[in-house]
Amino acid sequence: MSNSSKYDLTEFTILDATNILEYATSRFVAIWIACDRSHVPRSPAYKASFFRHLQWEVDSFVFPYINICMVFNTHPTMTDLLCSILGRFSRLQTRNITGEQFYAKFFMHCSPHDPELRSTHRVVLKYAHDWWKDHFDTLGFALPSLDVNEVLDMMADHFEQLPMGAMLLPGPAVAGQVEGDTLLNQILAVKARIQHLSDSLEKMLQEKTMMAAAAASSMSELEGPMNELEEVLLTSRRP
Repeated sequence: MSNSSKYDLTEFTILDATNILEYATSRFVAIWIACDRSHVPRSPAYKASFFRHLQWEVDSFVFPYINICMVFNTHPTMTDLLCSILGRFSRLQTRNITGEQFYAKFFMHCSPHDPELRSTHRVVLKYAHDWWKDHFDTLGFALPSLDVNEVLDMMADHFEQLPMGAMLLPGPAVAGQVEGDTLLNQILAVKARIQHLSDSLEKMLQEKTMMAAAAASSMSELEGPMNELEEVLLTSRRP
């Protein structure tokens, strides 16, 4: 855990949690795809190492931020894919399935190609601590403890690699927050987010309207020459 603390958790909002969980989902998608394509033999040692690394993923990018939301009595938005993955972890932690069964169920029921869980659009080129891109079962990657600052930095880098609109973007600045009033601050954050999205949509519609007007003007300018060409063709075919 880093000793530097530039982020005050009292400022943490439901939008921060949602964005971090979206980032976590992207990592799980990249992991699933890379390991599914890998030709490394699925030995017991491989599966044990895989589970240890996947446990690090949820401990670093999922459980802490769900817990923060629970303390604030809020519920973060999660994708169906992430819910499915957490469901497998819950069954493992309650000893309803074994580690061997968890491995099988992860690849069977948590596929990003499942029409009901489809999430492949969240994959980007670069991830920090991308252990799944190499022989993680034999190389023994060090799995660091990450503080909230590091996770937020990774999340921000992730969003920068995405095309506009592909995922939730970091929210706008929130004004008028009151120290100690978590519910009010959450409402203000959501209100700011909605206003931000409304402004972005209005701007996009204005741009689309201008593009449509320009296209209509171009079509109108072509109407005269097209009519003349039609008349010439008709005249040339007359006996």
